[in-house]
Amino acid sequence: MNKSKKAITGLMLMLALTMAVFISAISVSAASGVRRTNVKATIAGSSNSALKIQWNKCSGADGYVIYRRESVRVAYKRIAIVSSSATTYTDSKLVAGKPYQYAVKAYSRQNSKHVYSKYTAATGATRPYATTVSPTVLSSSQVKLTWKPVARLDGYRIYRRASGGRWTLVADVNKKTTVYIDKKVSAGTKYIYTVRAYKRGGREKYAAAVRPSRSVITPKVTNVSQTWFTSSQKVAMKNILYAVETGGQVYGNQDYADFTPAYTNSSAEHAITIGAGQWYATEAQRLLQLIHTTMGDAQWKRYDRDNKLWKDVQNANWSTYKSITYKNRIVNIIKSDIGKKCQDVLMYRQIAEMEKEIRALGVTDVQAVGMLINIEHQGGYGAVTRVLRKTRKPYNLINIYNALASDTGNQVGTYKTRQAKVYRWLNTYMK
Repeated sequence: MNKSKKAITGLMLMLALTMAVFISAISVSAASGVRRTNVKATIAGSSNSALKIQWNKCSGADGYVIYRRESVRVAYKRIAIVSSSATTYTDSKLVAGKPYQYAVKAYSRQNSKHVYSKYTAATGATRPYATTVSPTVLSSSQVKLTWKPVARLDGYRIYRRASGGRWTLVADVNKKTTVYIDKKVSAGTKYIYTVRAYKRGGREKYAAAVRPSRSVITPKVTNVSQTWFTSSQKVAMKNILYAVETGGQVYGNQDYADFTPAYTNSSAEHAITIGAGQWYATEAQRLLQLIHTTMGDAQWKRYDRDNKLWKDVQNANWSTYKSITYKNRIVNIIKSDIGKKCQDVLMYRQIAEMEKEIRALGVTDVQAVGMLINIEHQGGYGAVTRVLRKTRKPYNLINIYNALASDTGNQVGTYKTRQAKVYRWLNTYMK
């Protein structure tokens, strides 16, 4: 009997030792597998206040530890421990427009210790808040966009959608830009825009939600049967525009060397204005490009020896070009003989472009066309259509001038002295 008990006891002891060794071997093997595994985190989703992290499953893991930091210059902080079945985690209550970096480690229990995996971190960013863009039609080929600035961002992405089409990326602009002129639109087309602020997170740009603008329609450019301005009418129109812009409202006067800093005339003018025709923002850029093409690089360098101004003309965002660093260079270039000739060339081009758009609206009287060119040059194409909606037919000079009296609260109607001068000069010189 005693021998039987001893035999049973010995057998049970051997089984217990065998199981302990077996379990220990499994634990050590699992822990060793976890230690060799690299858990790679990726950013699976982003909003204004949350980031979703995803990672590869680790065989033998008892769970995962999630870490976060807001800069590579600071240490990671543990933010969560999740079960072995989890492969995603959503980190909420974050700040909008801010980058974050995450690391995920698998762990395995070995006796009283924890063994951790290797990791590959992932960097993402919460999305900035959305802004609404306001489009203004300047002509059949240009639409001006303005929007309110957004906090904590790295830049803006501008998208356009034609009626019935898809969103198309127009441009990426820097974070200080709040005005952009789209010069790649087609005549007679309805457009909607959105401007999406973005924050960089790693190699990705995390953009704000799409907030569509109101729709705008560019004017049609059709073949009109009416006679275009004669040479003398073009000269009269140029003299009128020069007089009201830089000529002190004296017919025939102009200031070819004008340089007006940003915000001088209006809080809405975010860029410099130059020349006798008061060319603003991208139109100033267009003028300088024309002068450079006409002069050639060698003559241009007489005024801009190191070509720094020319680099700005080529690469800077002239929708918000406020710099006065090269003011003297610009003034010397535009008041040169070639600069003056190019200003006249550009003015005649713009007069022809505006005349074509205005005649396409059904305006045939040359003096009425001239008044509307003055209005478009001052306030854009939208001002033309706004005034025409208030004008009693037929569209002649006196009816348009009377409609201007009711254009209160707008840039064009406010300048009553200017409009009175233009009205008188059109009657005198536009024959």
